[in-house]
Amino acid sequence: MTPDRSLGIIGVGRMGAAMWRHLHSLGQNATVYDTSSDAVAALAADGAPTAASPRDVGAKCNVVICSLPRSDDVASALLGEDGVLAGASADTLVIDTTSGQPSRSREIATECAARGVGYVDAGVSGGVHGAGSGALNIMCGGSDDDFATAKPVLEMLGQKVWHCGPVGTGHAMKTVLNLSNQAKMLVEIEALLVGRGAGLDAEQMADVLGLGVWRMYLMGPDGRRPFGFSLGMATKDYDVGVELAAQEDVPVRTLAAAHETMHLILDAIGPDADIIDYVSVLEHDANQELPNHGHDHGHDHDHDH
Repeated sequence: MTPDRSLGIIGVGRMGAAMWRHLHSLGQNATVYDTSSDAVAALAADGAPTAASPRDVGAKCNVVICSLPRSDDVASALLGEDGVLAGASADTLVIDTTSGQPSRSREIATECAARGVGYVDAGVSGGVHGAGSGALNIMCGGSDDDFATAKPVLEMLGQKVWHCGPVGTGHAMKTVLNLSNQAKMLVEIEALLVGRGAGLDAEQMADVLGLGVWRMYLMGPDGRRPFGFSLGMATKDYDVGVELAAQEDVPVRTLAAAHETMHLILDAIGPDADIIDYVSVLEHDANQELPNHGHDHGHDHDHDH
């Protein structure tokens, strides 16, 4: 990144904070803002410059990363009365790493363009660990010029960076990835539970199914490992995916069933549960158990549903 490109991050929860810390390790001291004063204070203690509002970030920084839960949050942070656009100069670029709705991303980009501000939707995959180690996979939508400006920043954060096409295609690609990965997890758990019912060994099934790294989260030696990703956010990703399918008039019968299952699980254990916790709901419904070597240290939920 050239020295004249000052960097800011709006949204420094788990992902945004991990991005800041990695960038800081590379000598980039990004200005931070979050509605959570505790989240900001934690980074300020490590030397992060802080901003009083998104507008203040826009005034201080000409590359602004948004790491927020939903497209609505991005719209508020950018377009609101005290938003980034109210303070930004015409050479500012927004990099939106939210797992957003592609149609909303296009609307937000249009509002940005009217103010001379560039916008790249940059879906990220790899979780908090990937963000903290610069190993994210990043899927981008935007003009060639905006992508070229964003690329040096993205290459600091990611191990792979794809330019998928115009605005909206980055978030569309992330949506497709979310649907595929999350539905596969549900199917694999159900398949393992069927196998348990048939008397098969769980570890051997994991080998045959090729569960890979996911196996360590599910039945590692220390018990189930949290993904650090909430059930509420995972279900939101399904919502975005099913909405995109409807907009494109693509029938998704299998994914629709997975979407319904996720909402049933959400009702059972709530949005703040880690997604690994939904395994226990499926075990309860199947009256089967998968190995959980650290069960005494895990999370038990009351499944009266």
